[in-house]
Amino acid sequence: MKTTLLIIAMATGTLWSCGQRITAGQLPSLVQNSVQVKFPQAERIDWEKEGQHFEAEFVVAGVEHTVLLDSVGHVLMQKQDITAAQLPPAVSVALKRDFQAYLMDDLEQVEKQGQVYYQIELENNNEDLKRVYASNGTVVNTRFWD
Repeated sequence: MKTTLLIIAMATGTLWSCGQRITAGQLPSLVQNSVQVKFPQAERIDWEKEGQHFEAEFVVAGVEHTVLLDSVGHVLMQKQDITAAQLPPAVSVALKRDFQAYLMDDLEQVEKQGQVYYQIELENNNEDLKRVYASNGTVVNTRFWD
């Protein structure tokens, strides 16, 4: 059982490892086309290769987006910047209750496997924290996607 968990942890860890910048010409056409179809208004697309996957960072209508795709163009995860006003009320209440002494920074909505999460960086004078919440305001035990 421990071996299985270790293998899963190592495999998923590659999703968040440091990527290698690549140009659009180095992409499989299915990957590039997938982003163009799903986000036709995308501007300034920057590409990285993340293990066997590809990550696109871009702007749509002034909002930063990031998409992680497999080698045939399937979207594995996507996130976009949001404002505090766009957080679900339950998440806002949980943050005010549990982190009164912190400032919220880098709020993002993440979609992964049909689920929506909210990841927030919290800062105060002594420490910086990263938390991921479900829409109902509960902390989710899922990896923070930087």
